[in-house]
Amino acid sequence: MTSGANFDTQSQAEKQGGAPPPPPAAGDAGNSFLDNLFAVDPFDEESVKQFTADTQQLKDWADAGPGNGGFAINEEGGQRYLDMCDRYLDGFGNIQARFHELLQRPKLGMSPYAQRVGDHDLKVADGDDASLLPNLEELKLGFQNFRDAIEIARSKYQEKDAEFDQKFRGIDSE
Repeated sequence: MTSGANFDTQSQAEKQGGAPPPPPAAGDAGNSFLDNLFAVDPFDEESVKQFTADTQQLKDWADAGPGNGGFAINEEGGQRYLDMCDRYLDGFGNIQARFHELLQRPKLGMSPYAQRVGDHDLKVADGDDASLLPNLEELKLGFQNFRDAIEIARSKYQEKDAEFDQKFRGIDSE
């Protein structure tokens, strides 16, 4: 858990003097976004914070809806994402129930070295902003944002579907 991690933002092509890779093919932007969205490292504070920010952005896009630069998702696709979120959130609940175990000093002995290792273990668990427990809490928030975004996007899809249904009913009645 290091803070101030250096990320390589230059592609291999750029390093070799070539052009950056082309943007995703039409219709593939969502997949690319999701691939990057879930490339989160729970042990890296910046990665976790970026994940949460990205899921908030996704929630904002869902709220905008497909007519305003956002998106919608059908029932079946949305349910798959909701299931994934629920698996994480349920698993998080199981982990959270055992957090107290991580906050106990490990019984390693009384030597100065054993005491330093015990101090280190406690710090890694919950001693600062780059610790595991705060990162897991932040990840939970990100998954809740993602879940909310999918719920909103499903409702936007249903709204559009109902709107088109009304338009087609008008055609059928003529």
